[in-house]
Amino acid sequence: MNALLTVDKVVAGYGRSGVLRGISLTVGPAESLGLLGPNGHGKTTLLRCVSGLHRPTSGTIAFAGRDARGDTPGDLVRRGLVHVPQGSRLFPQLSVEEALRLAGTASGHGKTWRDGIAQVFDVFPRLKERRRQLTGTLSGGERQMAGLGMGLMARPKLLILDEPTLGLSPKVKHELSECLVRVRGEVPAMILVDGDMDLVLDLTDRYHVVLHGDVVHSGDSDTSRTRDEMMSLFLGGTADERN
Repeated sequence: MNALLTVDKVVAGYGRSGVLRGISLTVGPAESLGLLGPNGHGKTTLLRCVSGLHRPTSGTIAFAGRDARGDTPGDLVRRGLVHVPQGSRLFPQLSVEEALRLAGTASGHGKTWRDGIAQVFDVFPRLKERRRQLTGTLSGGERQMAGLGMGLMARPKLLILDEPTLGLSPKVKHELSECLVRVRGEVPAMILVDGDMDLVLDLTDRYHVVLHGDVVHSGDSDTSRTRDEMMSLFLGGTADERN
């Protein structure tokens, strides 16, 4: 089966600071991939390169069988690659429903926006309750739901989520995690980055551990469940040895 996304030996950074050091990975057309690793080791930079927000220095990125390096983020959204970044930016003067409709129209799916909104409200019942509320007045968890809903409105072939539960209280995080299970059922393929290791493993088929801008360990998400195994990769040693 051909890969939906192929990243091959990508090098990228900011100014003289190198971040990605020849990283390679693939995502299949019906697969979810988790990226784990400490902050500052290149996960977000990788996602920004994939979605056209940052230009790599070298290497290749292909999406749906085409070279994606020259595509703008808008080009990629229209082709089906949708990136919901950390701290999604919303339109504070628009209602939830208006923001969702705008996302569907901007992605080229305006003619089917009513069906799209119905789908989003099925996934995020809280947004249906807030449909006429301005996005600028939503709580943190509700804003994150609205950003994810806007991503779904683009009818993605590949949905990229960067730290969707970052900064949320345990109660709100639990509610959003349940919504993310439904999101996974609505999209063909997904890349997920989140600080909650268990959440990433629960929602993905495979995972990569990214350290110092490259993949250092990979596995099947349903067969690698011990926290010590991951922590030993991140910090060295086991939890007992560090206590």
